Amino acid sequence: MSIGFSFTKSPSELVEYFKAKYPELHFDYDEIMHEAHHKSFTVAKVTKLDLLTDIQESLKDAMDKGKGFEQWKKELKPTLVQKGWYGKTEVINPATGEVKEIVVGAKRLKNIYNTNMRVAYAKGNYESQMQNDGEYFRYSSLLEGNRRLAHKQIHGLILPKNDPFWDKNYPPNGWGCACKVRVYTIEELESRGWKASTIKPNNVASPDWAFNPGITDNAKKIYEEKIQALRCKESNAKSKDAKCGFIEEAKKEQSQTLEYLAQNVILFEAVKELFTVKDKKIELCKSDIFGKEKIVILSSDTVQSHLKREEITAFDYSLVPNILDGRAFKQKENTYVVIQKYGKYYRVALKEVKDKDEIFVVSLIGSNSQSDYKRWIRELDKFEEIKNNKR
Repeated sequence: MSIGFSFTKSPSELVEYFKAKYPELHFDYDEIMHEAHHKSFTVAKVTKLDLLTDIQESLKDAMDKGKGFEQWKKELKPTLVQKGWYGKTEVINPATGEVKEIVVGAKRLKNIYNTNMRVAYAKGNYESQMQNDGEYFRYSSLLEGNRRLAHKQIHGLILPKNDPFWDKNYPPNGWGCACKVRVYTIEELESRGWKASTIKPNNVASPDWAFNPGITDNAKKIYEEKIQALRCKESNAKSKDAKCGFIEEAKKEQSQTLEYLAQNVILFEAVKELFTVKDKKIELCKSDIFGKEKIVILSSDTVQSHLKREEITAFDYSLVPNILDGRAFKQKENTYVVIQKYGKYYRVALKEVKDKDEIFVVSLIGSNSQSDYKRWIRELDKFEEIKNNKR
């Protein structure tokens, strides 16, 4: 089955994603796992870096120009023959010295081509689908010819886009898997007489493929600083047991951060745009913090006036809807809300527009230090506390 290039995300963006990978020699494909494939390019049994680079460049070109498998294979074959990696050939495992005979032909090359194209396609498709108005994913299996019973059994499965099931089971879910996911609004489901599943399905992805190709390392960099701070704090643990306990806490908070990001990817993308676009504002949420429900607004002017605060990222700004659940203090001009969220302390300043149903975010600061949080509370204690949610 050939791969088409009907990307809803432009092919050029996916080519850039593919270009960003660095070539890395691994004798077996599973030596690097899951999300690591987003930043590393490897082909099992290729033990020479120049050959691996040639294969990567050929795939970049195929992706960029929409070349099908046969054309890609025809153009790459002379290079493989010249470098001794075509037909029956012997390769040496650099780790063990073991010599293994392999056959490089159409079947192996098709696996290399399809794997890389499908992962790139899935990444672009997932990102576009998460920006779509539809709230649900529906799993679609290639019923005819699909030899994987587990994939057939979940054909038609409908779950919310932010369901944890998709973190490990967004296709492809195995070697050669051609399953797809389509996005639907609740109205579209009702018009077709479909309903979301109320039963938690079993994982169907094989171990090598139990990850979502759309959640890339770029997303993880957003909270890299926070995780590093947790690790620093971990080193100060007083005992072995305390250290183990802290590691579990760090893992839990990292998981919660990823989950929040996956659920709020549209808001996160909108916030990111404010860092570079002038004279733009977005609606973050609605809040009744002033006694009447109003729209909370974040502007590019606010974000760009605080760019020097490197500890605050687009992800932090996207947390504002949850930050508003903290303790609130009313000053003359501004209202301040302080809270601990995902292992970090935040203080947001808000300004109510009296004659409109609007609340503007004036500033946002964050810290990994509990002493900063206590200092904020001391400074705000002299003002009227209008809400106290201890969470």
